[in-house]
Amino acid sequence: MALTKFAKALIGVAGVGAVAGGLYLAGQKGMGGGSDADVITIGTNTYAGFLPFMYLNNGADPNEDCILYKDYGLKAKIVVQDDFAAGRSAFKAGDIDLIYCTADALGVEMSRGSDMNDAKFINISNWSRGADAIVVKDDIRTVADLKGKVVACSEGTASNTLLINTLETNNMEYSDINTSSVTNPDKVNLKIVASGLDAAQIFKAGQCDAAVVFSPDDQDIVSTVPHTKVLISTKQASSIICDGLVAKQSYIDANKEKVTKLLSALLYANSQMNTNPQAVKQAAKAFAKAYQVDEEFVIDGSKNIYYVTLEDEANFFGLTTCTSCVKGEELYNKMAGTYEGLGLCKNPLPWQKVADGSVIETLYDNPQQYNVKGDQSAEKVQEFTEIKQEEVKEEEKISNKTVSVEYDVNSDVLNQAARDQITREFVPIAKQFSGARIMIEGNTDNTGSAALNKDLSYRRALSIKNFLVKEYKFDPNRFIVVGNGSAKAIAAGSTGSDAKYRMTEFKLVAK
Repeated sequence: MALTKFAKALIGVAGVGAVAGGLYLAGQKGMGGGSDADVITIGTNTYAGFLPFMYLNNGADPNEDCILYKDYGLKAKIVVQDDFAAGRSAFKAGDIDLIYCTADALGVEMSRGSDMNDAKFINISNWSRGADAIVVKDDIRTVADLKGKVVACSEGTASNTLLINTLETNNMEYSDINTSSVTNPDKVNLKIVASGLDAAQIFKAGQCDAAVVFSPDDQDIVSTVPHTKVLISTKQASSIICDGLVAKQSYIDANKEKVTKLLSALLYANSQMNTNPQAVKQAAKAFAKAYQVDEEFVIDGSKNIYYVTLEDEANFFGLTTCTSCVKGEELYNKMAGTYEGLGLCKNPLPWQKVADGSVIETLYDNPQQYNVKGDQSAEKVQEFTEIKQEEVKEEEKISNKTVSVEYDVNSDVLNQAARDQITREFVPIAKQFSGARIMIEGNTDNTGSAALNKDLSYRRALSIKNFLVKEYKFDPNRFIVVGNGSAKAIAAGSTGSDAKYRMTEFKLVAK
């Protein structure tokens, strides 16, 4: 079916970076890496995350009038396929040298015995920062309200990753997801679609209660469909969905110098996309011409993306000691296990088998030798202004992750077991949802005086905040500390010692 110019523009800025179920526009086939040994052929889709390639190459075709050739001595062919399967087939056949993927859904492809398991993830190119979102009918106020509802989502993709991780913030796991056609009132009912574009269309048609979509479809839906809103997006879930490139190990080994120069060039282009509006405009012009999409939509799409630097790469590949950073191994292992549990992959390979960080390590150790230019310092940690509990509206508390943290009687001191538990059960969420505030609520059972319990619960919640700030360098203003005392136990009619109410609640605040 032919796509309208507007539909192409939507796709061009949407987060179509998933490794399973992505959407491509028709491009030039048969122009792969096998046709010219001097040309690096790169498979992409029309996501604005690939603007840096257009900035470097000044278009899709190999040429000498571009930064990539003049500054790095390289020629590249940017190939856009008409569907995901065609792109992967070309890559497997050797017609494409490097092709895009997302680290979160990599395990879906790289299971034991897969015909993709000779490929290696070699870099992280960008983070989605608003390019993916969950839109809902406005009677869905929190993540918990998704239970019993129908959610349109492309399975085994970055969209699926966003949904799964969002559910986790409310103590919901993949076992809480229903993929059958019969709606289950106790589960989140997944309506499986091919892409975020399809999810948006189904939502507009009133065939579901929520949908995981791409920007700018989220804003289009909110402005045109009454009583709808964005529940959460990668503005809050800012360290979950990232694009990167994969290449066959044989290609990396035979072309190490070229690949190293290419990633150096890409890092320079990334720095320009982050800091230079004129560079973005120049890249968008080449992008729009090559892929017949609207230039302004591409520029708008770039505003929902963060293009990574060399230090970001080093953090991701575990070359630094950054404690607040999401590392590739953590993200991959978590999602590979989750997708295996959902039956979307079988025996996914370990991170060490699917990733090759050697090129990034070479650049990190030898930036001048490989002409790494531009500001390559790590992304600054988001700063929050101080906010008080009474300033947070109820509808801004979008999820509630409960963790039963044990303390000694009348103590607010976190022991090692409690520290390990918080690290295991909540720190990954705090890292991945780095764009959201966190309200920490302490609770007690209904023993002792109300005043003592309120003070004790506050001090316990404060001890958790202090631990997270000290150990993981989170912004202290990000946290809102609340002591509920025994209020919840009393409201539930609980009396005496009751471990159920001696728990801590972590609420994401989308503000």
